[in-house]
Amino acid sequence: MISFNEKSHKYVHEETGNVLHGWTSLIKNYTDVFDSDLQKIASAYSMYLGSKEYVALKFGRFKNEPIEEFIKFLQKNFGPVPESYIKEIDFEWSYAAILGSNFHLKLEAESYERGFEINPFTGESYTTIASEKKFDNQSLLDDLYKLEDGYYPELLVWDNTMGQGHTPVTMIDKCFIKTENNIRYVDVDDIKSNKSIWNGKDKKMRGVLSSLYDNTEEKYKLQACFGAKLMSTFGFKPRYCGFTHYKNYDKTKSKLYLAKYDEKLMDNFQNDWKTNIYNTID
Repeated sequence: MISFNEKSHKYVHEETGNVLHGWTSLIKNYTDVFDSDLQKIASAYSMYLGSKEYVALKFGRFKNEPIEEFIKFLQKNFGPVPESYIKEIDFEWSYAAILGSNFHLKLEAESYERGFEINPFTGESYTTIASEKKFDNQSLLDDLYKLEDGYYPELLVWDNTMGQGHTPVTMIDKCFIKTENNIRYVDVDDIKSNKSIWNGKDKKMRGVLSSLYDNTEEKYKLQACFGAKLMSTFGFKPRYCGFTHYKNYDKTKSKLYLAKYDEKLMDNFQNDWKTNIYNTID
């Protein structure tokens, strides 16, 4: 069994005690490291200058430029950002993490309460499948192919070709399973509630993912496809993938971003994490 602890944010294979690596640890090997200090300064300038002027620069002249160049321009033309604004961003980020987690839990609880969930890709209603858990989250079965058709919130999945004791792991926020003509389809929708979805085209990812832009939108789409790929290792056929962005944690202000599931790309990605990457993750 694989367990997940919300407080430590750790996945553990209970039989061996092995700590397993999730999506974030894996994707870091293909993208530039997120520089929180630089992003904090940029976000502070947004508050300092006002969103209208900041957005015009960020998504205009500097849309496809490295963040370092953008900050150099801001510092040269507007002077250093006051420390009070950086402290405000610190607080905002911490609070956003709490709000995001609570928003996930709220949507999950509502789904269990009403007993069904609408598939955003097809408009069909799926029965919400409830399971008893002794951990914050855990693998429901050793063989996920035995899961019945329906909707599974926060489904914990892994690479079945690697075994539970040594595998990348993730949680699919909204997993829909349906069998048609003896084919077991899986649709994956992830929930995102951050302020905005960055889609700059100033750089690409590395290695087998070098065809993708290294931006928020592409990474979120890839994350959904990653969950579908893990499900395919049990015999499911990925059908629809994407993520839904909720603005200001408001269910009435959402946008579905569709992702193309590229089977060849995902096969190459899996082969790379199995043979080259997973064993090198600290």
